[in-house]
Amino acid sequence: MPELPDIVVLARSMNEALCGRVIREVVVNQPKCLNIAPDELGRRLAGRRFESFEQRGKWILARLDDGSTLAFNLGMGGEMVLHRSDEIPDPARERVVLRFADGEQLWIHHWWFGHVHYIPPGEVEQHPQIGRLGIEPLNDEFTVERLANMLAGKRGRIKSYLLDQSFIAGIGNVYVQDTLWLARLHPERRANTLSDDEIAALHRAIRHVLRTGIEAGGGPGEKDVYGQPGRYDTRLQVGYRTGKPCPDCGTIIEELRVGQTTSYICPHCQPLV
Repeated sequence: MPELPDIVVLARSMNEALCGRVIREVVVNQPKCLNIAPDELGRRLAGRRFESFEQRGKWILARLDDGSTLAFNLGMGGEMVLHRSDEIPDPARERVVLRFADGEQLWIHHWWFGHVHYIPPGEVEQHPQIGRLGIEPLNDEFTVERLANMLAGKRGRIKSYLLDQSFIAGIGNVYVQDTLWLARLHPERRANTLSDDEIAALHRAIRHVLRTGIEAGGGPGEKDVYGQPGRYDTRLQVGYRTGKPCPDCGTIIEELRVGQTTSYICPHCQPLV
């Protein structure tokens, strides 16, 4: 599933490639990924021009010239890639295709649970999913003090809060692995047991790992709008490295289940205390 760094990279490439493009036609092959009827989406988007693209949690918000927004979420995995005018999309694979006035096309593919939602002007915060998103962890408002206040009195596992999109937006099971390792926290630590120093370390780790993901061009299996893959797999420290040595202490990395997700830890660096 694409996470914050992957969406930042994709949004940046879409700003570079798609700003100013005028939508000529919309082809919908999977109506259930929309929040309005396909014909209505086509009418609303015909002749509209892309003004900008930005990341919000795991969503891309595309601002149109009439003030409306086209919101994209790739769900459990997928891609949005720009194609030439002479290429032919596979309707069984490409859920939505946007054809531009210059002939080029944006192919939108979802594996599972992806969305292409039209949002009228001024209604982004009323969207049933986007409106419930938590704080952006790379924003200035996300301070150590803010994180401490957010965790105060929380009795659940720290990993569960980091993955909760209504708590902090954009972190998923790829980037959470090295975040917890860098902060020296076991994923099953109870949030209300963290000391002030541990909260500060967690705050630093969150921002460092997400920025590293952006610098690496996104995560493994993710692409920008040109189809260029991410390289964060070359920067992983303990995540998805079961049986390999911890880069700090050499202890063998272990894999365990935490709730419904898999975790990768160094048992020496991340003791459950």
